[in-house]
Amino acid sequence: MKYYSTQRPVSPGTFPRQGAGQIVNFDNKQFCEEIGRDAWGYIEYEEPLSAAQLEAYELVPGGMKKFWCVTTSVNDRGQVAANITNVIEAVCKPENSSTSTSRRDIYQDWFPSLEQAEKYVEEARNA
Repeated sequence: MKYYSTQRPVSPGTFPRQGAGQIVNFDNKQFCEEIGRDAWGYIEYEEPLSAAQLEAYELVPGGMKKFWCVTTSVNDRGQVAANITNVIEAVCKPENSSTSTSRRDIYQDWFPSLEQAEKYVEEARNA
């Protein structure tokens, strides 16, 4: 398992020592595609770390990415409201969903970047 250090370079006291394998520090903070954000480096472990360890050392497991939810509401008159309503970290993008009520249709669409979510909101508002 690979865990990324997003807050600081990996150094003594910034990660759990037990079970730690290879440690890689980057020259500068850099964007890591695997987690969808910047990191200073990573540590590899043979066994998964606990949620408490991840929180205590501010580590992000490899494979985790951020996803932004845009909720769009279209009422019976055709008026549209759209906003970014949630941000989560997950391995996979959540499923898009929709709900219909007697007065409106509500859509929740997930995007892999803030820029894509913002563009979708802008397009929905101008439609």
